Amino acid sequence: MTSTSALAAAVAVLRDVPRSVSSCRAASDASVMEWLRLAGEAKALADAHLALAAGELRRRSSPELGGAGLARREGARTPEELLKVVSGVTGRDAVVALRVGRLAQTEGSVLGDAVVDGSVSVPAAEAIRAGLDGAAADPVLVAEATELLCSEASTLDPDRLLKRAREVRDELDEAGIASREAVLRGRRSLRRLDLRDGMKRLIWDYDPLTAGVVDEIYDRATSPRRGGPRFVDAESVRRATELERDERTTEQIASDAFTELLRQAGGLDGSVLLGKGTPAVRVLVPASDLIAGTGHGVIEGSNEAISIGTVRALACANGTRTALIDSLGNVLDLGREQRLYSRHQRVALAIRDGGCLWAGCERPPSWCEAHHIDHYVRDKGRTDLERGVLLCKHHHLKLHNEGWQIRRREGRYWLHPPPDRPRPPELLVTKSRAIREHLNRRRSVTA
Repeated sequence: MTSTSALAAAVAVLRDVPRSVSSCRAASDASVMEWLRLAGEAKALADAHLALAAGELRRRSSPELGGAGLARREGARTPEELLKVVSGVTGRDAVVALRVGRLAQTEGSVLGDAVVDGSVSVPAAEAIRAGLDGAAADPVLVAEATELLCSEASTLDPDRLLKRAREVRDELDEAGIASREAVLRGRRSLRRLDLRDGMKRLIWDYDPLTAGVVDEIYDRATSPRRGGPRFVDAESVRRATELERDERTTEQIASDAFTELLRQAGGLDGSVLLGKGTPAVRVLVPASDLIAGTGHGVIEGSNEAISIGTVRALACANGTRTALIDSLGNVLDLGREQRLYSRHQRVALAIRDGGCLWAGCERPPSWCEAHHIDHYVRDKGRTDLERGVLLCKHHHLKLHNEGWQIRRREGRYWLHPPPDRPRPPELLVTKSRAIREHLNRRRSVTA
């Protein structure tokens, strides 16, 4: 019996399996759970057949074949289009089936073999593939990691498996975290659409680092309504109770909260940095890694990996808090948050630097963070005005991630390039010095 005839027989058997709402209602809890398990297994096996055939469809429709390819001969522009028509799947499912099918068609592919033998479902295989994608590591290590993830696929749903695969990728290719982080940050965007009925719509794609701030504000505004954490102090209980009784939807509450946040921010003095009360991204990293400049950190709550350079930039701008943790992960002691630049110091930095000190950057002080030119943890850097400069987020991350340094000599600040970019240091001119030199030139001309 061929695969096609065997599959046709299996479909015929499955078609004869009774399906009715009454039988569902009459089933016991145990029967419903078993029903779900068997249906999931049947779907996984069907997906495996679809992916295997989709892989062959891709092979027979390769661009090199031109009009002689299977998809073109059947009147479709692409294999995806033909697969959607023939099998009735969505465009996304067609893309996944073709992608996993190519792995199944690849000889020696650990992931492809696991899909074909039914031990890993197509969605799980796609999660493993996507999670490990871009790992610049030894192929042998990647294959071993794939085998490990395939063994874990039976206990993790595809969403959790994707997160697990990303964790494994970051362990395999720690050096690539900074570049992957930069790619995500480069995709950030905020677009405004004008709808025909007079409404407006914002479409905001933001990276994991930005999410550390945005998501915290969103959760502050909506958490009690969404069943979030509760606190026992009277004021928090009162606010949570009011929010639960609020007639607005959760989405309306979030919209009003962000509107009010922007309204209040718009009234602040734009010439100085925002105060210390703004939300900060919380990152977990071993103190030894922070001091040595090795390893990587993870964003609290999402476990997204970020480079050690970005961790240092965040520590520079937001301070650090030391936590003593035992071998089981229990917090034994939580140290005090280390001091940041005060608001008065930030105003002084704004007056002195006039904005981002990086050469050619025109970002105003309100867009900047205070950077310790001496590493705060490793070098025990002092929070003194002369040891701090203003940098915008982009140049602050660039400095920490790419190995740039700012040093102070004889009252002037110099930008030193990374070791792999040999060139002379560049003088960074503060706004106050530029104004003073300009006034001195005017006086000499007048005299």
